[in-house]
Amino acid sequence: MKTKLFAALVGGITLIAALSLVVSASAFAQPRVEKAVPAYAVSDAGPQLPAGAKLVGRVQLDGRPVTHMYTQLEYGRMYLYIAHGQYSLTTVDISEDQNPQVVNHTPGNVDPALYEHFFKGGSADVSPSWEIITGVDNQGGSVRRSVLEVSDPNDANLLGALGPEYSNLADRDRRLVYFASPSQLLVIQDNR
Repeated sequence: MKTKLFAALVGGITLIAALSLVVSASAFAQPRVEKAVPAYAVSDAGPQLPAGAKLVGRVQLDGRPVTHMYTQLEYGRMYLYIAHGQYSLTTVDISEDQNPQVVNHTPGNVDPALYEHFFKGGSADVSPSWEIITGVDNQGGSVRRSVLEVSDPNDANLLGALGPEYSNLADRDRRLVYFASPSQLLVIQDNR
């Protein structure tokens, strides 16, 4: 009788310990994604988008005006840099389309390409392996410019759905468009 009672007591304590471990693990995981909203939560409350465009991610921003956006691939991670004037920058890890996260990360320096000239003419790129690669930019600069244009009828529909307060940056290779306002970043999957 005592053995059965003791076994039931140990089983109950084990169950309580396991439940508290699960609850505490989810509490520790929460601060990392405090500004991110899961993709299933954004599908209902998003703007009315044209056919072929779908809201896949949303991140809350801190309310400063957006002046510039660009991307970089750094050591296997893709980052979106949102500039708020000359000295203020918000970094969003966009490696996972549906789970963008604001992170504390500064842009990497992109080294210029190094070429070795051959004795009989021509040259070869002898740069070390590229770990930091420039991506797209919404104002031009040192990387290729990529924005949606009102003059394009397809782009005009998507731009009209979001309104003029959003800056945009189109990553055409990944079929994504990033729309940033002072209060939020929207990630749109563009399959138009």
